[in-house]
Amino acid sequence: MVSALVLVQRATPETITQFHDQLSNELPNLKGEWNFSFKIFRNNPFSIPPELIHTHETSPDTKYLHTLTPSYLNDSCITLINRRTVGIFSNLIQEEAGELNPEFAIPNDHLHKGVTTGLNDPFDFVINQRLQGLWTQRQSIKGDGGQIYELENGNLIIRTSNVFLHGNFRGLLIQIELQNCKENDRQASFQKIIEKYNIPTGSLCCEVLDPSSLDKYGDLALQYSEIFNF
Repeated sequence: MVSALVLVQRATPETITQFHDQLSNELPNLKGEWNFSFKIFRNNPFSIPPELIHTHETSPDTKYLHTLTPSYLNDSCITLINRRTVGIFSNLIQEEAGELNPEFAIPNDHLHKGVTTGLNDPFDFVINQRLQGLWTQRQSIKGDGGQIYELENGNLIIRTSNVFLHGNFRGLLIQIELQNCKENDRQASFQKIIEKYNIPTGSLCCEVLDPSSLDKYGDLALQYSEIFNF
């Protein structure tokens, strides 16, 4: 799967309604609602490596940690450090998942043998509450009122969401997912989708961490970090 994001910062209620109507006319398979939380952290400048304590008053390096928590991943949080190191953390136990059939969950054996972190809270919450000495939250971006449309026999998924920064509306986010991308030029592929479905004009991001080895969720987190660089 390859993904791309389009952020329509000047979206109006009419723009949003019209786009949803256009997608509905394509007779998609409606996959329900969704939302997301995206947070940006910066390393604490006063958290200095031991070897630099006697020579520096603040850390010489600036690092950023991004966390993406989409509701469709069922209690899983994607993390991205400095746009190159990716991890996915779940606080959902497999035996508690029931019929959810999540892509990421803590195996039952890990729980029974005590080889888990013991965290019951989302990982971004843990960073905010327990790792304040290392990371300081800079921004919190929310996505609400999202809809999921499945098109082209499941090959194309379009997710829409209203974006809010500190409670203020910042635009319409359109997340495009192609299960089978036959073209080497990803941007050209997504441009065809944009034109075919009359997706509103906005900032397009389809960057990836490593073109030779695509990372489904790592690439998505990278795209969020790029497009939400307000």
